[in-house]
Amino acid sequence: MKKIRVRAIIFHEDKLITMYREKDGRSYYSFPGGGLEDDESMESCVIRECKEEFGIDVKPLKELYIYENENFNSIEHFYLCRWVGGEFGTGDGEEFQTMEYGLYEPRMIKINEIEKLPVLPKEVSLEVYSKILDKEDLLNVDVKYFHVEK
Repeated sequence: MKKIRVRAIIFHEDKLITMYREKDGRSYYSFPGGGLEDDESMESCVIRECKEEFGIDVKPLKELYIYENENFNSIEHFYLCRWVGGEFGTGDGEEFQTMEYGLYEPRMIKINEIEKLPVLPKEVSLEVYSKILDKEDLLNVDVKYFHVEK
């Protein structure tokens, strides 16, 4: 059975909210989010994960992407979210309790840097970047599906 993960796409002013990671000799940025817990809706999951990881309250607005990755046996659902409260950088999730998982550091990156930085998954970050460049209203786009083979 595939792991279900939920991720947030959150813009604040001219920046994208990300988690900077250093793990296993790699450094990259990821979208906020994590694994769906038993009896939890995807919207509840993304709200919980943003609070744990970043200390912010979000409102899920729309599912934008579904990213199925055979390499990690997972399906990730990406939601456009609005930051509605809380203080950025005050998350206290398990990621911050030990270095066992590598470095986690909440960061905001400028929208024009999305294309240049390793924001993973790259297919999703480049799609988001292209929609922003084209000034598309993300609330009115159809859900896009990505599938990555092994």
